[in-house]
Amino acid sequence: MEYQINGIDGAFEEGKLALAVLQDYCSKNECTFNELKEIFPDEVQGDKEYIKQKIGGNTGVFDTLAEAEERERMSANEDCFSIADCFVLHDPITIKDATIAVSNQWGERNLPLFIEKAEAVGYTISLVAIEESTDTKHYTYIKTSSNENSDQGFPIVSSCVVQTNGKYTLIFNLSHDGDGVMDSYYFYDIKTKVGGSNGSPWDFMEFTDVNEEWVEAYESFEDFGLDSDKISETLYNMRLEFIKTYLNETSDFVPSNAAIPSDKRDILKKEVKHDGVDYFTGDLVFEEGDEDIIPPDWAWKFK
Repeated sequence: MEYQINGIDGAFEEGKLALAVLQDYCSKNECTFNELKEIFPDEVQGDKEYIKQKIGGNTGVFDTLAEAEERERMSANEDCFSIADCFVLHDPITIKDATIAVSNQWGERNLPLFIEKAEAVGYTISLVAIEESTDTKHYTYIKTSSNENSDQGFPIVSSCVVQTNGKYTLIFNLSHDGDGVMDSYYFYDIKTKVGGSNGSPWDFMEFTDVNEEWVEAYESFEDFGLDSDKISETLYNMRLEFIKTYLNETSDFVPSNAAIPSDKRDILKKEVKHDGVDYFTGDLVFEEGDEDIIPPDWAWKFK
């Protein structure tokens, strides 16, 4: 969901709403750290015990940048939820006696409490109407060898499952690199044209621009105003559904055996290339959905 704030341009995901309000408020009002805490107390951010189990203390609506960075360093070597995923460290706010970092840990549990406090100091916040363009679109592509393995079926050469909601695109890719079958996961933010890839649906930490240059401002999905768990679970479920729908039973446990089973041969067609003259490659393909939802210049990675 996205929110709009009367008097502030743009629409804001749950994780970025508090940042937008505090940036605006602090730009118009001189206040100290303690004065700002009176307006947006720690308790607004939610269930302290729930947060404590993850990061050793409530994030509060905001904290000093120095404290947030120190807690990040302390948690870096511990087997626990990183504080780096809980504050917008790359976008600090300077007030009279401190520089602060705002929490991005917001959802249906605590965001209404923050909105109530924001409206108490003059802000009007409302949900952005969902447009039809945000409907999820899908695309599936599978290429296999035409040489059937009697035990497994038609071995996977390359494949991808793509879905987009008009704001970001997610891709699960399963392909043979010459040594074995590998699975990869991709994320692409349509507005910023920044994307990332990972060997797991969890813990994306590096993102690049259209020139494949690392973008320092983005270190997690929260930096895009998104929920890391939601994105990761969606990618994981895309993998599970793909294997269940198209591949043989051993694909989930032994990726090197990934193949279209013989009883699904009918979904495969001979691949035809179109480089001026049509010709058969010898491979078999299955294709369904709208290929155009693949991010620009990314199709070569999967086909």
